Order: sequence, then C-alpha cells, then structure tokens
Amino acid sequence: MGGEVEAMRQDIENTLGFVPGFLEEMTYEDRAADILWDLMGHYDLGESNIPMKWKHLIGYAVAAAIHCPYCTPFHKAAAEMGGATEIELKEAALHALKISGFSAFLHGREYPVDKFKEELAQIVKNLTK
Repeated sequence: MGGEVEAMRQDIENTLGFVPGFLEEMTYEDRAADILWDLMGHYDLGESNIPMKWKHLIGYAVAAAIHCPYCTPFHKAAAEMGGATEIELKEAALHALKISGFSAFLHGREYPVDKFKEELAQIVKNLTK
C-alpha cells in the first residue's frame, strides 16, 4: 500500500477521531480509497450544493427504500446532526414508502412509461396554471 492510503487514513482519523472498520475495508487500494473518501468527505461530511440536513434526509429516504442496514442509521444520525426533526425523518421515510410503492405498482402493471410521461406533463401544466 502506498503513502496515499496512509495519508488518507490519517485524514480519516483527523476527521472522525479514528478509522472505522468499514472505511478500513474500503482503503485497500490507493485509487479506490481516494475516490471513496473524497466522495464521503464532500457529500456526506462537507458542504455541497444541498444543505447537510436535506442531503441526509434524501440519503435516509433512499437508504430506507433500498433497505440498507448500514446507510439508514448513518443518514438518520447525519440528518439529526444537521437539525432534522423526528417529524421530518418520519416524512422522509413516508416518501420512501410512497415512491417505492408507486414504483412497484406501476412496474407490476407494466404501465407504459411514455404514457406516464405524457400524463405527468399534463399534470405539471395544470398545477402550474
């Protein structure tokens, strides 16, 4: 392992106070480690275009929808650190349920995507009047 991985491990330790095992698992190779830590540092821990609370509410909803036992508590904790309330967390989980449910139903019914997009355009037009 190169010096880049060791430098990145030091950066993780400086940022988080230690190198969690799950990040240690991801730092087996310079290129992968650099990409993963850069993405996590920028999008999960740093400021980006979406404010911290909102990006983690989105992450929480996505994690709930894909049933990820790792991402769900991570994004919940991060959203709470960003100021998310219990009501906002419940609503994010409800959106995950709603979107997953509609998707399952429409896929199961093999509803034509083109027809859906046409109807959506009409809905948008009607709602923006």
